[in-house]
This record gives sequence, structure tokens and C-alpha cells, in this order.
Amino acid sequence: MKSLDERELIIKVCKLYYLENKTQNEIAKIVGVSRPKVSRLLAAGREMGIVKIEIDAGSILSNEETSKSLKEKYNLKNVVIVDNVSQKNIISSIATAAANFLSNYIKDGQIIGVSWGRTLYQTCEKIVVNREYNNTLFVPLLGGVGQFRYQYQMNSIVEKMANAFHAMRYYLHAPAVLENPAALEIMLKDNSLKLVTDMWDKLDLAIVGIGEPISLSNAFKDIFDQEFLSKLIKANAVGDIAGRFFTADGSECKDVGISMLGISLDQLKKTPEVIGVAGGKEKVPAIYAAIKARYINSLITDLDTALSILKMEENLDENRRRDKSYLR
Repeated sequence: MKSLDERELIIKVCKLYYLENKTQNEIAKIVGVSRPKVSRLLAAGREMGIVKIEIDAGSILSNEETSKSLKEKYNLKNVVIVDNVSQKNIISSIATAAANFLSNYIKDGQIIGVSWGRTLYQTCEKIVVNREYNNTLFVPLLGGVGQFRYQYQMNSIVEKMANAFHAMRYYLHAPAVLENPAALEIMLKDNSLKLVTDMWDKLDLAIVGIGEPISLSNAFKDIFDQEFLSKLIKANAVGDIAGRFFTADGSECKDVGISMLGISLDQLKKTPEVIGVAGGKEKVPAIYAAIKARYINSLITDLDTALSILKMEENLDENRRRDKSYLR
């Protein structure tokens, strides 16, 4: 039986360690004992039941287990998952994983389409390969947007990607957003642009970012006018791929008042492999919709996002069961 004074000391040490996240060295200075003594007091706290540590094995899956679950559940070709990190570092972590994967996955002789976004831009900067891909061609999947956001300048992204692989590249010297369908038709007849747009039906691989709901996107608020943004919000857009916006069930948001020079969602669905590179809680609905609609069939993301996508399917299954029960 521990004395009352010693029990109080154990409780104090446990609170400092488990609730206030103090290190053992910090605790030793606070309570005036040695660090080994702090370690023994913490062990005593567990033995006495003052501290109870529980692990929910059902909710803690390894990256490998989660990757396997996603692949099997959604029939995906490849799933790469990085450990959970802070929101501040999530883009960098996913970009590093994507760079490592692509460095070993891309094959010489492929035609590869690339879209835009912050994560893809960082991915390009992190890729390091030690051989030349002389027969590989990188092409932009849409035109450029704006003047101030470098992450949405397609020619710059394609150039970085092609330089990393010492490969060929095509540029698309045109804006992504046109004023009206007539302007788009004129642009599509230009031979230099047609050289690129014709490649969208010949892709072996596409690497795309996935945008969050328009209401959360600071990038698009600087690019598109308010009327267009309002139409997307009214259409319940959950995200976009290459500037093509879609709803939670994967339906494309059409008749929203702009003409887009870029690959269509139908063309993406016909591409042998489309790798989505994205993560973060705000993008879960968009990633889930993109997977279900088969706009992407491979994914590079973080663990929290992957688990949330699996959970969304579980929630939908539960709702379906409830609806069937109610109908009976």
C-alpha cells in the first residue's frame, strides 16, 4: 500500500506527463526528484490503475492495411498512404510520397498528362531520377489560370516534371478559362493547341490534383468571378479535377457559365490510370466522389484522409440499411 503522500506524488507526475505533455526531465525539475524516479512513478501509476491506456485496435490501422482496404473496396490500382501529419505539413508530406512513388513507377515511352495544384507543384520539385526518359512525353491537361498563383501555371508544372525525368514535353500556350463556347471553338482549331489536346485521348497515365469544395478554395476566389463561384456553390460542387467541377455523386457541374480548355471527365475515365494526389479533411468528399465516379483509379494521400474515405462508405452502407428497414 502506497502512503498518501506518495500516491499524491504519483498522481501529480502522471498528470504532468499524460495531460500536460511534460517530458520526464521537466517533471523531475518541477517535483524535485531524479528522472529515473519519475520513470518509476509513472510505472507505478499504471500498476495502480491511476493511468489506464486503451488501444482501439479496430480504428488504428497501419498504412499498409488501410492501403489494402482501399484498393480492395474501390478496385484501385495503386494506393500510397503517408503517416498523419499536421495540416501545415500535409501537402509537403503527400508531395514527398508522390515524388518517391512516381520516380520508380513511371516507365519510359509513356504519354503522361499532368494537371495543376499546390501538391502537384511540390511533387514536381521533389522528384529525383538518375536516368533519362527519352521516349516519355509530358503534356498539360488544361490551360493556365491567372498571373499570380504559380501552382496553376500548367506549362511551368509540366516543365518541372519533364526536367525531373529528362523527358519530352508539350506546352499549352492558352488560358484554361474562355469567355464563351465560340472562343473555345476557335482556340481548339489552332494547330499548335490541337497537338496537345489530341494527346488527351492517347494518355497512358494522368497525374492530377483534386480541389476542395469551392466555398473553401482561396485559389479559385482569386481566379473566377463571383457569379461563377455562386453557380458552383448552388450546384453543390464538392471539388474539381483539372478545373472540371463535380458533385458528391460524381456528376459534372455543367451549365455554370464558363468554357474550359482542358481534358474532360469522360476522357479521364477512359485513361488507363489516373493518379489522384491529394489529402486533408476538407478534400475527403471530393476524393471519395472522384473514386466512385472512376475519375481516378489510384490515390496518394494521408492516413486520416484514407480512413475518412473508408468511413464514408461505411456510413452510406448504414444509411442504406436504415432506409431498407424503414421501407419494410
